[in-house]
Amino acid sequence: MIRRPPSPPGLLLSVVLLAVLSVWASAGTSSGAADGADTCGMEGMRGLKVTASADFEHRGLDYSKVESVLDIEIPASWKHAPDLLLDTHAPEYRQALRCLLGTVWEENPLTFDEQRPKPLTVDFDGKTVVVHYEAVVWVQWLGTHQIGPWQLEAGRDVWTIQFAPPLSLWNAAWEKVEVRTGGPRALSVSPESATGEDGTVLKWENEEPTNFTVSFRPPAAQRWGATTLSPEQAWEALGMFSGSSAMVDVTNGALLLLAGRRLRQGIARPLADDEQKALGALRSWALLSAGIGMLVYMGDNVHDFLGRAFSWSGDYTTTLSLLLLVLLGIALCLFGRCRKFLLVAACAVGVTVAGMSVGCEVAECALLPESESHKHLFIYPAGSWVTLLVYTAAVSVFFMGAISSVRRAVRMDGGALPSWQVVSLSVGLSAVTVLWALLAFWRYWDRISWLADTGWPTYTAHLQQQFTLWWWDFPDFVLSDLWDAASFALLALVPMGALYVCRAERQDDSSFTPTGSERFLLVVVFTLVVLPGGEYHFGVTGYFITVALGLLLTWALLSWTGRKAVLMQPSVGNRPLGQVMSMTDRSGLLRMVRRYRDLQECLHHPGAKHGDSTADREAIEREIDQMDQYLPEGVRLVDVAFACGPMTTWWANARRCAVIGCLVGLPGTGLMYWYGMVSGGVWTTTVENRSGVPSIVLNVLAWHVTWVAAAFFMGALWRSLPGRHGPTKAFYIATVFAVPVCVHWMLGELSGQDVRGSIATIATFTSVMTFTGLVMDVQTFMSERRYWPSSASLVMYIYQMRLASVAFLLAQLVALATIWQAFRNGGPSGRPPSP
Repeated sequence: MIRRPPSPPGLLLSVVLLAVLSVWASAGTSSGAADGADTCGMEGMRGLKVTASADFEHRGLDYSKVESVLDIEIPASWKHAPDLLLDTHAPEYRQALRCLLGTVWEENPLTFDEQRPKPLTVDFDGKTVVVHYEAVVWVQWLGTHQIGPWQLEAGRDVWTIQFAPPLSLWNAAWEKVEVRTGGPRALSVSPESATGEDGTVLKWENEEPTNFTVSFRPPAAQRWGATTLSPEQAWEALGMFSGSSAMVDVTNGALLLLAGRRLRQGIARPLADDEQKALGALRSWALLSAGIGMLVYMGDNVHDFLGRAFSWSGDYTTTLSLLLLVLLGIALCLFGRCRKFLLVAACAVGVTVAGMSVGCEVAECALLPESESHKHLFIYPAGSWVTLLVYTAAVSVFFMGAISSVRRAVRMDGGALPSWQVVSLSVGLSAVTVLWALLAFWRYWDRISWLADTGWPTYTAHLQQQFTLWWWDFPDFVLSDLWDAASFALLALVPMGALYVCRAERQDDSSFTPTGSERFLLVVVFTLVVLPGGEYHFGVTGYFITVALGLLLTWALLSWTGRKAVLMQPSVGNRPLGQVMSMTDRSGLLRMVRRYRDLQECLHHPGAKHGDSTADREAIEREIDQMDQYLPEGVRLVDVAFACGPMTTWWANARRCAVIGCLVGLPGTGLMYWYGMVSGGVWTTTVENRSGVPSIVLNVLAWHVTWVAAAFFMGALWRSLPGRHGPTKAFYIATVFAVPVCVHWMLGELSGQDVRGSIATIATFTSVMTFTGLVMDVQTFMSERRYWPSSASLVMYIYQMRLASVAFLLAQLVALATIWQAFRNGGPSGRPPSP
């Protein structure tokens, strides 16, 4: 569901109210200006100097960024000057800032649009007071945006920014007013600019504070990004929170259906009961995820269409989102086959929530946020606790379904968690989610009411109104994040659960590596889960580019270069080497490898013990030839041990590699979380996000599941991947991962959109996979550990390739240096708030 501004009736009402306020303000300018100036004591003040600027930034961002900087120099003799040194919550401090900034008044005390990445600063040297005020706005939708003393009108084709200085500063010396368009040349400028650069930097110096206005055409990528998030635009149906995300779920469901069908066709025998259940679960999840994805992301579009068709008077988006949230939880409970007691409880909560929503809508009570036409009914404080309890119950139903579904995916053969564990986890997670949203509201309120006087009679009314609107939007915000987290986890777990039950090696001992149908399922999961597909170009998802490249490159890796794998080389009877050797007699194989290496050492470094005569050398060479006589040409005995991996079956190798990747990837997950959710001022928007808990869980889950799923893929195909050692196999997988990232990076560079983090993502993935491959090699020879004084000595014994070891070390140093450089720069320079 898209985060929507008021519906057309509410929007019309807002326009009428703004028009009335504008007429009142213009009518009272002559008398009110003098009164305001007398109140602030700034009339006729000398030594008041002001500079102002508006700086647009487009390139390298998905949404245009506008930064306003206002510097005011005031004589220390001003009566409110000492108040600027007080605490930011002091009424005198806020009164002084209202005198200087003039952006709020009692009837309109809130500033919604702007973010303040840096706090307002005040420097007082005894003679003058210098106030430095920075504000930022991300243009994520078309319409009017207020940034400090500037007002931006973002239209479909032309954006116009206008300077509206406060009346208290009209007598100031305006030393410089500057507008930087960020690349596009100005279409119109009023009044004419005194100086400038190429029509992109416009300056006025020592001029009267008239309405400085600049119009320009924004870059296409950022303009289309804002267009696809604007509900009044037809292209919104293809945007991030509508058609684009819905088609991602539909694509995933279609590919899972195809992979499940291929897996069924690969089983050339009647299906057992557990196999039928596993394939049925995979098919059910594919259809369910596609259907729920359409409801979650296209439900508001259907709502708007029906509203226009049947002339609905209200906006029922919040009721629809709340009911969808409960319906999603019940659907997950059914898929997860939770206990009857829990299913009955979930249905009871759903019926109760639906009844309360409809009843409050009809009776116009103030217990729950209702439609747009009833927004005059404030839930604060009468219905605040009722609302919190209802939302906690609704989110608990979702978590019950999610936990049950994960349990079923992990254990396809049956079994269930105790009911008390499911209920405890669900209620606990739900309470944390709602509590975060409650705390986030107060941070949001502090930001928008930073100039409001708590003593105003209208202060409480505005607080009640914003509290109601905050929870009015809560189901809409939290629905998509909860669904994304659950669907991503189950996208990885459900196919793997089906593969675990239906794999051929359970019935065929000669299946030393996945069959063709099993490989296809692994390729699909690797493409959908591991490869990053969240890039947007011109407001539309680039997921289909990632999927096409991923399927092509991964299948090519296994089909073409996989023929060079050690165990795929032809051996006795022209059969692959992996089929003619025993995978269970690992101790015998490792003993032969140790003997082989000892002979190689004696051959190349003869000593007193073995002698250096020709007879001794010939004896060693004959023994080596006897060991190699049954191996394909170019394959050494030690290569066979590396190719088999640490476990006896390919599934066991996959599980072991996934566990290693889970542990090795922990630092990578922490670094990527810090980069995407904390650094560069991003945390300030995270803590104001009402769906902060689901978004944090989704971010952590996305990165960690990426490492684990990629490691599982590498372990499952360990015996089919090219390369003699683990780091080499990891290199091929990292190459497949890097190609789609680089393609999106090039598209982003061409369109001027956000490409930050691409190199750091590739470097982190490569490091995690390389170290995972290294640990797999070490664990292959773990039985040799007792012969060596340290693990480092074992590693040196395993590889015995000085040149390759140096190359590996240098590659890791380069990757770590790349990661460090990306994170040392502080990550993204802020992130736009959730639209």
